[in-house]
Amino acid sequence: MAIRTLLRAASLALVLLGISAIAPATATEAQAQSVAKIGTVDFQRAIGEVNEGKATKTRLEKMYEDKKLALQKMEQQMITAQKDYEKQAMVLSDAARKQKEQELMQQQAVFQQTYMQSEQEFQAVYGEAMEGLITKLKTTTELIAKEKGYALVVEVNEGGVVYSTPANDLTAELITRFNAGK
Repeated sequence: MAIRTLLRAASLALVLLGISAIAPATATEAQAQSVAKIGTVDFQRAIGEVNEGKATKTRLEKMYEDKKLALQKMEQQMITAQKDYEKQAMVLSDAARKQKEQELMQQQAVFQQTYMQSEQEFQAVYGEAMEGLITKLKTTTELIAKEKGYALVVEVNEGGVVYSTPANDLTAELITRFNAGK
């Protein structure tokens, strides 16, 4: 009889051990199903790869180069005027020398003002272009996330993402759909 009791106790212990081993696995599966899907997106990469981003980059580069050439032309004119002044300075009267120096300082002030204005204008156009493009990319990302059941999508460059599986990266699909106009 003692052996039967011992066998029953051992059987009960094995059953309980089996249940306790199964319960955490079942709980883990239930927890995994209740965890929200989180995706990532790389807007910098998307901007560089979508057609509109490439066109914007080309347009901005052209604008920058045009401004750069205009400033270089102004600078070259200043250098030429300075050299001319230096050649003539010894033969000019005091009044003519002061007049020429005043003209050179004014030319330099106009150059600096034009440089600053060009820089500000470029920054404003760049900011406006990027803001518009990112707004459109966010809208497309939101559509993809809703369709695929993501509760949260984090931008990898600004969100402090340390690690993400490639399966959760929506960037490639974002680029494809954005270029397709969807």
